[in-house]
Formats: sequence, C-alpha cells, structure tokens
Amino acid sequence: MTSEPAARDDHLDLDAIEELCAAATTDPAFAAMAREAMPRLVAEVRRLRWLVSFGACDTAGTTGTEFVLALDEEMLAYFREMADVLVERIGISRAEAVARINAVYGTRESVNWGVGLLGHELPEYWAYGVYYGPDDRHRLPIGDPDADADIDFNTHPVRPAPPKDSPFWTLEE
Repeated sequence: MTSEPAARDDHLDLDAIEELCAAATTDPAFAAMAREAMPRLVAEVRRLRWLVSFGACDTAGTTGTEFVLALDEEMLAYFREMADVLVERIGISRAEAVARINAVYGTRESVNWGVGLLGHELPEYWAYGVYYGPDDRHRLPIGDPDADADIDFNTHPVRPAPPKDSPFWTLEE
C-alpha cells in the first residue's frame, strides 16, 4: 500500500479489489454480490472525485438531494425556492436552475463562508445573482419590483450556465 493520496490516481485496480472481496469471505454468494457491486462502487468513487476536482464542497454528490451541498430541511426548502424563482420568473429549466445554484453555492469556497447567510434575504435576491451579471451601472436585480423597476431584463447581462459535463448538473433536462 502506498502513502500517496488516492485522489491523485483515478485508476482503481478492480482485479485486486475483486481478489480482496473473494478472500474476505468463504461465502461464494457474497463474493459474487461483491464482484457485481464493485463496478458501481468504482464509478461512484470516480464521480465523487470529479465533483471535488470541480471545486464542489466535500459533501457533493452524497446529500440525497438535487443540491451538491448538505442542507438542513429549512435551507433545502430555501434553495428549492431559489430554483423555483429561476424557473418561474426567468423561464429556464429546473435542471439548469439547480446546476446554476450548485455551481455558485455548492463550492468549497461558498460552504466555507456559510449558506446560513443566504437566509437573511429573500430567495429572489440570491437567485437573480446566480443568473444575471451586473449591468453597466454595477447593479444586479434583487427581486423587488420597485428596486428593479428601471432594469431592462431583456438586455441585462446573463452569466453563463455551468458546463453540461460539470457535476453541478444533477437533474436531467
């Protein structure tokens, strides 16, 4: 066994893993089940490494939700409201809305400063910032009809969506 970190080498020796599984038990049914499960396990390890390599937070891909960061029930509902804003008011697909939110708020950097901060504003405030870039007057829409009244949304700069092959796309379109 080497002391090199596993993340440096994406190659996993399936034959060696299979031998270890077979040697760990004398039950042929268990060994067969382990051999069958191993390719899925290896694929999942590779997917998680891929998420981390994109800068996703350490819990990415393990949360059991569409979002790559671990959220309590209250914050999960809040993030889903942000996605609803993007879908209903901007007209993008839910898959793209979630991917945009994941790319901005599901990174190690964002998790370090804390998602709890988001709850101090309405979901619209943060959702619009995920989709729109600042205009020539350095303004972002905030979701308040009065404050956003003089913004021309048809010409407002739009941030690019994360690449389709990035791990931030957790839903199918």
